[in-house]
Amino acid sequence: MLKQGAFGTKRLGRTTAALLLCATLLGVSPVNGATDLTHQGQSVIVPAQPYPQSGLRKRLASQGKTVPIVDNSLQSDIPARYYAPLSNAQTAQASSTRHAAIVALPDCNDHFPDVWIRMLNKDGIGVLVISPNQAHPSQAYCTEGSLGNPKHGLTYWAFDALSALKYLSLQDGIDPNRIAIFGYGYGAGAAQLAVYRHGHAKHSKTQFKAMIGLRPQCMSEMDNFAPSLLIGIKNDPFNPPAWCQWRIARDLSPDLAHTRKTVRFELFESSETIEKQATRKALSIESSPAIVAMVTNFLLESHVTEKKTQN
Repeated sequence: MLKQGAFGTKRLGRTTAALLLCATLLGVSPVNGATDLTHQGQSVIVPAQPYPQSGLRKRLASQGKTVPIVDNSLQSDIPARYYAPLSNAQTAQASSTRHAAIVALPDCNDHFPDVWIRMLNKDGIGVLVISPNQAHPSQAYCTEGSLGNPKHGLTYWAFDALSALKYLSLQDGIDPNRIAIFGYGYGAGAAQLAVYRHGHAKHSKTQFKAMIGLRPQCMSEMDNFAPSLLIGIKNDPFNPPAWCQWRIARDLSPDLAHTRKTVRFELFESSETIEKQATRKALSIESSPAIVAMVTNFLLESHVTEKKTQN
């Protein structure tokens, strides 16, 4: 059982006995009156880890020099919601009864697609959706920053993800060696930083098994600990594929490829009108069969999930 905590929950007007029964079967209690399965989940608070001491600080301290105190005032505990895998998920439990899990990072407006939570749960994966936006509310994440001048909040979000990784790795029923990270939009940029070889991740005793970025806002480096799948939408003005392509070309030159995990970038074209900045509506292609199959296969190839059992 994960630790309970405070988290805002959307209240739905409709309640049905069938949905209550489903919630009971799934082992999930309704929160604040919500009974739609897309809004179920357990409210938790993820303890924020203290920021690690950099190599430079360690060297200065070893030389007896005074080192300025790190300002942790913006590093608050992180509100989150955990969605347990469906009880009838057809995943193999070959070596243990513990299941895979994903730390999900939302877009800059604090939204992570419900459809992906449902699909991941159906595949036997627990999903912890964290809310760095609530932990660090000081910035207008959707309207500030650029490729040349990225929002400093990105590093806070990445460190929140590493705190969530440690939190999940200590939970009963979760395999600490099969925890991946899945970022959406701005959250995908933060997810990239959470697996960056020379960033916060190098100070973490546990590492993400794999990284998925859907419509990634590529404002970070590509030299990763973990295999990574980035999925962009052509002509996306808010998450430009060109940013990802430029980063990959810069960071993953052929002569250095042997030292790095593979970063795969796939680009899809959508006939839908890209959402306005103020609304940031999801596109149907984001959960299309082609992208679902790509993500499913990637998680299997990265050994996050296991082959399905035969009925």
